Amino acid sequence: LLGDMASTRVELNIVTFNAAVSACEKGGEWVQALGLFGEMLATRVATSPITYFAVISACEHGTSWQHGLALFSELCARFPEPSGLALGNVINACRSASHWAQALFVLDREKSRWETLGKLGAATPVQIPALASENKDLHILLQLPGVLAVLKPPRVLTELIIDRVEASIGRAGSQHVTCVSRLDLETSGVLVIALGSCTSASANYVRAQFAGRLAIKTYHCLCSGHGLGAFGTRAVRSAPLSIESVEGTNSLRASVAPVGGLEACTLLVVKACFHLPSLDGMQDGSFLTFAEARPITGRTHQIRVHLASLGRPLVSDAVYDRHRFTSDSRWCPRLFLHCSRVTLHDADATLCSATASLSPDLIGALGLLRGMSEIPKRQDFP
Repeated sequence: LLGDMASTRVELNIVTFNAAVSACEKGGEWVQALGLFGEMLATRVATSPITYFAVISACEHGTSWQHGLALFSELCARFPEPSGLALGNVINACRSASHWAQALFVLDREKSRWETLGKLGAATPVQIPALASENKDLHILLQLPGVLAVLKPPRVLTELIIDRVEASIGRAGSQHVTCVSRLDLETSGVLVIALGSCTSASANYVRAQFAGRLAIKTYHCLCSGHGLGAFGTRAVRSAPLSIESVEGTNSLRASVAPVGGLEACTLLVVKACFHLPSLDGMQDGSFLTFAEARPITGRTHQIRVHLASLGRPLVSDAVYDRHRFTSDSRWCPRLFLHCSRVTLHDADATLCSATASLSPDLIGALGLLRGMSEIPKRQDFP
């Protein structure tokens, strides 16, 4: 299309080039994206942070960490404001190429640069008692410089939780907060929020860790179907995903897409195996696996789709296991998926973890099952 525009003497500008670079990035064509970027420089078409973001992201998909690192350095020289997303893309490119030392070096270097710019001071702690007293619906799990972790209940939007936090902080005369991760509507557990506006260094430092896959999220789930193995069995599910909008709704749906899909990998550990006993006429014998899931990537519905694609869908999943949803919901009131722990570095570069016990409704569902192997005790639930 760019070629057609040039041949018909339609002006090629930053908007058209950015759109083309973004299309190449989404298609995984990092060499093409770099070529277009070079053409912009050669023809003196203006570039913007958006241009750099797209090309760096394309380098991430192509694991071309050297190019990504060079472009990021150029971005910082031209546009010194913090960019956690671009930094995360570079970190992930380094990580994917097994250059862990380089990834951590870049993160520490940028943190130091932001401190030199005097932009890391936006992480002034807010008193936890003040926050809690402002809104009784907020359950604070952890608060450290730049980082706040709260308990997200099931069937409450992530955005609503963030609005509640920001409203409470605003009434306390403090700062803004920034969304750096999300949980599905039906999912409960740890929700990490960055303290500081979206342009602050503290928020971008936290965002970079999520984008660069340095933040570790641990979930617990219950899935049906044939077992994944005995207690302690470990498995890896690596399958690219395609994410599309559901027509006529605001919802998204993911599916395994071997060609053209986004990289997605989930680590699984079997924690217990169960049978579903006869309950109010339900058939006895359904096999269930209680598992720990750790998504290496953070794609939409990743754990749900990966397990469903293995023939082991999550219990009470109305989207990816509709034919069992009605029977599941008779004993498990909602999707059995809970974020139990998130580990990352706060704005002082101190490693920290926020944990949340399984919610009462999920513990109640487990209590109806008959164990086949070692059954986790209540204190074993994170």
